[in-house]
Amino acid sequence: MPYENEYASGESLWRFLDNESVRQFQGEIQTLNSSQPRVFPPRLEVQRGLSSIEQIIAIDGSDVVHRVQNGYPMAEASLVNIAGVVIKVKELYDIKSDEITRPQKLRDLETVKTMGTVLPGPNVIGTERHEKEPKKYFRSTFRKEFDFRLDPDHETLLETFLYITKDGRNPNVRFQCPITECDKHLTRPGEDGVCPCPEREQIYITDSLRAHERFYDNMSSQQAFTAFRTVVEHLLMVNILRYFYQKCDHSIFDNVGFVVDGPLAVFGMPAWVKDYIQQEIARIHQDLVEEGLQGIFLLGIEKTGHFVAHLEELDWLTVEGPRHHLENGTVLVPTTEYIYRYILPSDSDKTYGAAVNYGRKILYKNKSGQHAVAMLPIVNELGRAPNSVDIGAFPRLNDALDIIDRLHTHLYKDGFAPLVRAHAHAAIPLRMGQRILDSIFE
Repeated sequence: MPYENEYASGESLWRFLDNESVRQFQGEIQTLNSSQPRVFPPRLEVQRGLSSIEQIIAIDGSDVVHRVQNGYPMAEASLVNIAGVVIKVKELYDIKSDEITRPQKLRDLETVKTMGTVLPGPNVIGTERHEKEPKKYFRSTFRKEFDFRLDPDHETLLETFLYITKDGRNPNVRFQCPITECDKHLTRPGEDGVCPCPEREQIYITDSLRAHERFYDNMSSQQAFTAFRTVVEHLLMVNILRYFYQKCDHSIFDNVGFVVDGPLAVFGMPAWVKDYIQQEIARIHQDLVEEGLQGIFLLGIEKTGHFVAHLEELDWLTVEGPRHHLENGTVLVPTTEYIYRYILPSDSDKTYGAAVNYGRKILYKNKSGQHAVAMLPIVNELGRAPNSVDIGAFPRLNDALDIIDRLHTHLYKDGFAPLVRAHAHAAIPLRMGQRILDSIFE
């Protein structure tokens, strides 16, 4: 590690020219032959113009991590904000995609609920006896925030988590006692309690999400903060779905769409909860279909990543340049076989994303020429088949494409209005977030 303001001089570089390991690496790597004819994912033909969506609920989250002054060196905390925005789509259709609309006009179309919290990081401790170590304080705060409820007559996030993982105490879902000296592995508890180890460590239900395993005492705990935000975003979405399912006439699902910023996936230490989220969505969807309804319309939109870059490459012509190859309205379905061959090279025999994804991807060039990488939930056997290109594997795909067409915005590259509005309510301006954290710790 260099000293502060010490920079590499380049004295080490000449040795690489004669390094046998470097030469071997160059001879071992496999590259995709660019001279081969371009291969496209399977295409889908979808009946269009049938969308009945009148309202969209969009969910997005944001966080700011900042060093704080509490008397201890390198102390850190994170400000987290998650927003759920109900948007009246019918009125939004009347706003032109390239129109700069008055903020008040947009606010009149929205109902917003937010969840905001401060998560303690390294060298930050609480005042209670069980919060006198930074990791213990983080775990305690994580658990407290799961008592959040959007509606006073509906279940908390914790109750949603407990319900969908009611068989989560099976041997395949285990986590280690948070005490370093204890090697006991526990199943997800039904209530807060203590570890049977000699230290009798306090155990929280939410410890089973394992975010604390990415909490570090001697460096930034950004990964732990991100795990909290990610898992709460997806559990909040399930919480809202269950609210509509329990409190409303089920026909409302035909007219309400749910949109999540990012893929329908849970990454990192809490990834095990993905299976339970998928099961609950599939259960509600199948119940609705059996009642003669269309089922759940749930859409995840990715703004960056390998699939976004791959769609750009597919839509490139050497002479004309970007976005000149694919016709507007093209729907492409990358199967596991295609993904492992052309996007993320692998010889795995497992379904792509099986451990983290609860949705299937589509690549779409909309009718205005904008790109969208979207995910629709896995709700049936067709969706679970890794190479299925049957339209039945993508629930309410016609609604998804129509919404992406009608609610795009040219204010941002490949912009999607519901996420623009959700982000407006969730995003924390960096400097303001830092000032808020400073004021709290002052």
